[in-house]
Amino acid sequence: MRNLVTMKDIADELDITVMSVSKALSGKDGVSEDLRAKILAKAEELGYKKTQPSNNDDGASHNIGILIAERSMNANTTYMSLQQTLISNLTQLNYYGITEIISDDTEHLLILPKILKDNKVSAFIILGQMSKEYIQILKETKKPYLFLAHIYDDENGGGIVTDSLYAGFTLANYLIDQGCRSIGFVGNIQFAEMVMDRYLGITKSLLHRGLDVQKEFLIPDVNDYGEEISLILPDKMPDAFICNDCRTAYKLIHNLEGLEYSIPKDISVAAFDDGIFADIGIPKLTTYSVNYNTMAQLAAESIVLKLENPGYHTGKKVVHGNVIVRDSVRKAD
Repeated sequence: MRNLVTMKDIADELDITVMSVSKALSGKDGVSEDLRAKILAKAEELGYKKTQPSNNDDGASHNIGILIAERSMNANTTYMSLQQTLISNLTQLNYYGITEIISDDTEHLLILPKILKDNKVSAFIILGQMSKEYIQILKETKKPYLFLAHIYDDENGGGIVTDSLYAGFTLANYLIDQGCRSIGFVGNIQFAEMVMDRYLGITKSLLHRGLDVQKEFLIPDVNDYGEEISLILPDKMPDAFICNDCRTAYKLIHNLEGLEYSIPKDISVAAFDDGIFADIGIPKLTTYSVNYNTMAQLAAESIVLKLENPGYHTGKKVVHGNVIVRDSVRKAD
């Protein structure tokens, strides 16, 4: 008989986090002795039984796989940050994250990841975008899985994502409010759906405000394999550029300054993801920031709940963000 009582049930009863319940049940620090006693008492009251390792799982019961496409790692530093935060959150839940980078050949040839083929993990998280064909062979392993940072619209496996279209719409609205009447986008919209959605959000903002969408202001930053390419700038510049990530934004700023443009006096620049490049140069970048710590925590808690209760359905959880105003966008007069 399956254990129907989960850590989430205990957390809901006591109005606390799943993380606190996990720490208490596993004997870890981070909760007071009073709260630990309450959690243990509630667990006994509800009949909670901790999942025990199977005899034939090759020691994988507390291992969670993290699968990342190689091209995504090359194109965006955000995935590395998410992966590191995810492993930290899994550790706090008494699980271990094992990362495997999926090469382009592995994905194209539909080769099962080694950690799944060798039965080294009891569940896995798909971080970023992979082809539908490859996701199908992953699902055929019948292990619990979860999407993080990308999920296809017709996928019902559950995942933690950001609303990229809303992010693009919000960031473009801010630039327009500061007086920008033409906005370019630096990113390859064919590389990933997240990039396409960000661009569509920018387009929606421009159209909503009665402004033109100009195709010549759409500039790819990577090729279709996620490899960095030279930025080909238009002859006539827009009032502002929005970049797909902060690293690309500083590459763009360097190119513009080489053409004797002043940022933000002549051209404003903004970016998504609020990465490590946002705060290290001059000018400091105005960005759209998403709380990736929250995304990683939700992902860790959700995959553990799936392991505890095979009937648990995560659904699609959306984590929103906000504009962080710094120095790279010219303020309205």
